[in-house]
Amino acid sequence: MRRLTIAATLLVLCTALPISLTALKGEAEGKAWLDSQKDPAALNVNGTWDSEEWGTFHLVQTEGSRDVSGNGGGYEIAGIVSGKRLFMLFSSRRSVDYCAVVSPNGESSLIGTYSSRKSLAHSGLCQEKSRPMNMTKK
Repeated sequence: MRRLTIAATLLVLCTALPISLTALKGEAEGKAWLDSQKDPAALNVNGTWDSEEWGTFHLVQTEGSRDVSGNGGGYEIAGIVSGKRLFMLFSSRRSVDYCAVVSPNGESSLIGTYSSRKSLAHSGLCQEKSRPMNMTKK
């Protein structure tokens, strides 16, 4: 019985390891993508936003900061404001699932695109093919 328990534990560890490494790789790529956006913030996105594609977002951006955090659509959001663009990563369980870039469209809306994370077989963070994304401030 002890051997069976040890074997089962090893099997679980070996199965979980690639998933954990993939999550860490995606997290590192996501951080590098956000860090590559260098312009000073010319936009504040703090507040609650509605999106047809994602539902309600709650974004936090401290006055004068470029960093954005929040949640929406069942995801944790990490982002950065660079100039007048907001770059966001949508993550679940420490794994990046989507990337988005939006810009102002009038006083209370943001428009842009989002894309899915690339499969494990491809390098890079998110796919080049994107879908439209619209956000309206509540």
